[in-house]
Amino acid sequence: MSHFMPPEIAVNSARPVSPLNHPMKLPAFLLAFLFVISLTATANAQSHGLRFASYEVLQDHRTTLDLTPAKPICFSENLELAFDLSFIPKQKTYFGYIFRLIGDDKHNIDLIYDNGIAAANGRFRVITGDQLSAIAFNIPDQALLGGWNKFVVKLDAAARKLSISTGGKTYSHVLEAAPGGCYQVLFGANQHKSFQTTDVPPMNLANIGVSGDGKQAGFWPLDEHSGETAHNAKGKAAGLAKNPVWIEKLHETWQPRKRMVTSGFACSALDQRREIVYLIGEDSLHTYSVASQVTVSYPYQSGRLHLAKGNQAFVDTVTGNLYTYNADQQRIARFDFTTRKWDNNFIFPIPESSTEYWHSNKFYSAADSSLYIFGGYGHLTYKNKVHRYHLSTSQWRTVAADTGIFTPRYLAAGGFGPKGMYILGGYGSLTGQQILNPRNWNDLLLFDPRSGQWKKVYDTGADLPQLNFANSLVFPDGHLYALSFPKNRYNSELQLIRGSLDKPEFKPMATAIPYAFHDTHSFADLFYCPESKQLVAFTITRSEDDKQTVMHVYTLLTPVREAYAEVATAANEALPIWPFAVAGAGLLLGGTWLYLCRRKASPVIPKVEINVAENVAPAPAVLRKNAAPVVTYAKNSISLFGDLQLTDSNGNDITQAFTPLIKELFLVILLYTIRWKRGINSDKLRELLWSDKSAESARNNRSVNLTKLKAILAKMPHCQIVMNAGHWKLDFDENEVPVDYLDFMNITSSKTIDRPMLEALIGITNKGSFLSNMEFEWLDPFKSEISNIVVNTYLNFAGSIPVSDDPEFMIRLANNISYFDPANEEAMILKCKSFALLGKHSLAKSTFESFTREYSNIYGEEFRRELADILKSEV
Repeated sequence: MSHFMPPEIAVNSARPVSPLNHPMKLPAFLLAFLFVISLTATANAQSHGLRFASYEVLQDHRTTLDLTPAKPICFSENLELAFDLSFIPKQKTYFGYIFRLIGDDKHNIDLIYDNGIAAANGRFRVITGDQLSAIAFNIPDQALLGGWNKFVVKLDAAARKLSISTGGKTYSHVLEAAPGGCYQVLFGANQHKSFQTTDVPPMNLANIGVSGDGKQAGFWPLDEHSGETAHNAKGKAAGLAKNPVWIEKLHETWQPRKRMVTSGFACSALDQRREIVYLIGEDSLHTYSVASQVTVSYPYQSGRLHLAKGNQAFVDTVTGNLYTYNADQQRIARFDFTTRKWDNNFIFPIPESSTEYWHSNKFYSAADSSLYIFGGYGHLTYKNKVHRYHLSTSQWRTVAADTGIFTPRYLAAGGFGPKGMYILGGYGSLTGQQILNPRNWNDLLLFDPRSGQWKKVYDTGADLPQLNFANSLVFPDGHLYALSFPKNRYNSELQLIRGSLDKPEFKPMATAIPYAFHDTHSFADLFYCPESKQLVAFTITRSEDDKQTVMHVYTLLTPVREAYAEVATAANEALPIWPFAVAGAGLLLGGTWLYLCRRKASPVIPKVEINVAENVAPAPAVLRKNAAPVVTYAKNSISLFGDLQLTDSNGNDITQAFTPLIKELFLVILLYTIRWKRGINSDKLRELLWSDKSAESARNNRSVNLTKLKAILAKMPHCQIVMNAGHWKLDFDENEVPVDYLDFMNITSSKTIDRPMLEALIGITNKGSFLSNMEFEWLDPFKSEISNIVVNTYLNFAGSIPVSDDPEFMIRLANNISYFDPANEEAMILKCKSFALLGKHSLAKSTFESFTREYSNIYGEEFRRELADILKSEV
């Protein structure tokens, strides 16, 4: 199989690596800014627990769990510590402290995992003081990596005995001195006096129980969804988690994993066996390993690949070969990773006419070594043809379709399930002609590739309001899963739904994924990785000028859970409020309704049409009335970019009147009002700000602080806190109280952005990053979204006009991008080319050198491009 295996991936352990046989070796680079994202590689059957950030991140970002932050646990006769443990597969380094018991700040008892050469007797070792104890044991890889393992640790003062039980075996050691007194209980990294360590194995932890002298001191299930507090289900002594990755959240919130960019047309595929995402560009193949986080690019040795509109890709599930094909040309090409060459190419010059088969569905049948292609759209016509390509004979043919069942359609979801190829929904018409009554198809169909026969399984009915889908269906647990979205919106969202294979029952699951849907310039797909038990989704958007394609990759652990309302904004260091099931479909429809109700007519002005950021979330696509091209705020305004600033009707800064809690309360209400329009309900407010208090105490605190906040806002006319339909919101006149965040969302959510609008946007972002002096965990998703929007909006606008037209303006754009993403390669290229065009070659050189230093600091390796090549390249 050497002809298809990527050499770099083989070296970097794309296949499972046994931690018991892997020598300890620090990774060559640590993606600090992706420290949370980089840990979502696997799932275990249990859907709660704490995942520990390990060597994948910098030391400052590794996970600590302190069960005794306030006071230690004391005993005189015996102490028992029990917990569930599993390891995260496919990590580079397995070494570090599982727990440390520190007695009276002098004596330590440590359980470590050591996969070094010296640990021949057992990888799990117990250390007492400065010596190795007699306890050393192993747990089989399948058990350690594949599920939870129960550990029970006992200290017996009378017998001076330490014992650890796991896997049906008990390991003991006689201590030199009788244990007793008071102990700190620490897991993972810690900063406790002279016992500090940052060595943490990549592990999951759950269900910790501690008993002293026969009395239970506490039970920490670690079933939090957010925050740094680990609640104690059997007592008041809460634990403290630093840099936590809560497993429960990973089952209901899609995690953004990777952004990849390539030039020109591109298509994509995923190798489910090796869990590798492929982005196929015109000059290079880009691979991303979901497990190891490694990205590798393969410049083609066979010359430019002439990808045409409608090209798709797939992986042969038997051989692992990667293919791209074009149904119009009936051509297919295979990539050889050894030679880095494609064995075929497509028609060049590329035909100007669009494909006949946009958004067609496909599946590879290993049983007959054939690729099947279903439906599609092109030239104002929906298709219901079924194409078959037989890999062994290299023959294309058309399979007869039952037009009474498989009606012409595209934007359906298709996947090979228990009984054959399933097709769900889609958009089309009975005749195939777009002019004759096009509609959504509300059916689930089944195609048997052996007989070529179609069967309607059921009509979806009203249970499934959105019938346009990302390309694939997956079947991880006996249900079907698909990503649905409304095709009549550009700033759209992909909502995961779970359905039955036998009857029309559907349920929205997890949070939504931002999706910029432009019919012929966007694509989305969904896959299931059975080894790591997670769903992988990606969105692809191509720029209007066809010069660039951007892919975003997301993951979600299974079993998938329903998302409760606004789950994306996590509570700030709060005790958890267990998820309240809120139907995601209702949320999506409600958001659409509010959007349409708010929509107003905008003045018609000449515009440069560009592709707006992929991560732009739904927001009113209109500017505030009478908004000036350049944003300037003085009296009666709210500014969130840079430092928070509120000015009253006289132009006085009233921000200092806020206490920290009132400031946070104000921001929560304001951001929820603008972002979701309806505001925030009392339960969510309690979860974010007062979850450690009883319902009555939280209600009293809310009432007192809202009263104080209303008094401060009384100095700002046309701005007040109100309760509307069970939600607290900031009611303000957009024309009288300018808010830069609202103007930012209005500008960036517009499908087209002209130069005056961009100047207004620069006026906002020039003030600095969003709420730069505020650090709340629930605020992180807002900051991340805004940074993505800024970068993508400026890059897309820059790509719509030649750099030579206005190099000074391009430098301004690049500088604004750098405020939000200091290591953005595209901004660096843009800036260097602009300086060169202005004859400022020394500034171009210093910009390049500054970027390469930053790149080396982040990735731990040298930037491989030269300045001279960059100046000759396309931005």
